[in-house]
Amino acid sequence: MARSERNGADRTSTEARARFRETAEHLAVRLRWLSIVAIPALAYLSTAPVHSPWFEMLVVGAGIYNFALSHALARGRSGPALSLGTAVLDSVFLFLMCWLSGGIHSAIITYNYLAMVSVSMRLPISPSLGIGVLYAGELAVLASMDGSLLTSELAVKIAYVFLTVAFVSPLVLDARNRFAEVLAGHEAQRLLLHRLLRTGEAERRRIASELHDRGGGALFSLLHGLRRLREFVQPRDAAAEAEVDRLIRVTEETVHDLRTVLADLRPRLLDDLGLAEALRELLSRERALSGIPVSFEVQADALPDSECSLALYRVAQEAFTNIRRHSQAGSAQVRLLRDDGGWSLAIDDDGRGLDGNHTGLGLTTMRERVEALGGRFEIRSVDGAGTRVAAWVPEHNSGEGHGDSSLPR
Repeated sequence: MARSERNGADRTSTEARARFRETAEHLAVRLRWLSIVAIPALAYLSTAPVHSPWFEMLVVGAGIYNFALSHALARGRSGPALSLGTAVLDSVFLFLMCWLSGGIHSAIITYNYLAMVSVSMRLPISPSLGIGVLYAGELAVLASMDGSLLTSELAVKIAYVFLTVAFVSPLVLDARNRFAEVLAGHEAQRLLLHRLLRTGEAERRRIASELHDRGGGALFSLLHGLRRLREFVQPRDAAAEAEVDRLIRVTEETVHDLRTVLADLRPRLLDDLGLAEALRELLSRERALSGIPVSFEVQADALPDSECSLALYRVAQEAFTNIRRHSQAGSAQVRLLRDDGGWSLAIDDDGRGLDGNHTGLGLTTMRERVEALGGRFEIRSVDGAGTRVAAWVPEHNSGEGHGDSSLPR
């Protein structure tokens, strides 16, 4: 158990570093856009304005580079190699811009220190010091161009580079550790919620089994006995005949209601035939209850495992309860897709919307179910223009036993 906890802590720390680095990369993109605007302004408004087409081409190249980088980050392409590579490229761009705008005395030289702040946020202290050495070498090259290599000014500028790393890196490390603690707390809450939901579903299954085995069997015996009793009632005894017929109808309705309760507690088709068939049966019942036409589309070559299927089924169940009770919708559409290493379920209706209320108990329960599996949940609603409930769950491997919630007919 100690090893499992240690492995969990290591995973959380790794995830925290990755998220923190990704956030820093996005921040660096915004800083570059600001620099791409501010650097030319400083260069053209300085005491020695820049008049070089190469400088302008460099600024355009920096814009293209930053656009491509922001596009890559938007597609989830981030990592230590990307951070190190962008840090080196940033230093090259700044070196060339300083070279074209006054060398060591350029007004742009202060951006070296801002760039080092960004580097220290994205990289651990050892690579940050390595990038600092690169910046120091570039400053030395710029200083050698005008014969100020051995001046105190160069030493001060290089000292600023390493002081930036010395001050920023510990702050970043502390922030990342605190973020890891928060992330570990959220992960512990998610796992606890997951266990609670699994316990609740196990209890639902147990209750459904008890109702089926005891209540269902008793109702079947009662219904069979009443039908046999009907055969012995004298045709001339109309009152007794009518009473037996009434009891048969009441028992049949009770059997039907119990089947519905069992389907809500633990849908048989979900265990036997999978999520798609269970959703079809759910939508068929909803059409009968509400009269709302519902279309269903499945685009998946495989179906989720038991745990993911159950979460998505409960989302659909709660969503259609809200549609039936509150939406006043004329139609609804359901789509089940294989998407991004998991499965997504989208439910759209053309009802009156949620009136700005996205925090009801049912909606909260749906969100908790999906997020407990590491998924995503989203509600989009416009007053008078319908609602979309969308859930995505990642692929899991959690084989559960099959249950039976059938009732006698």
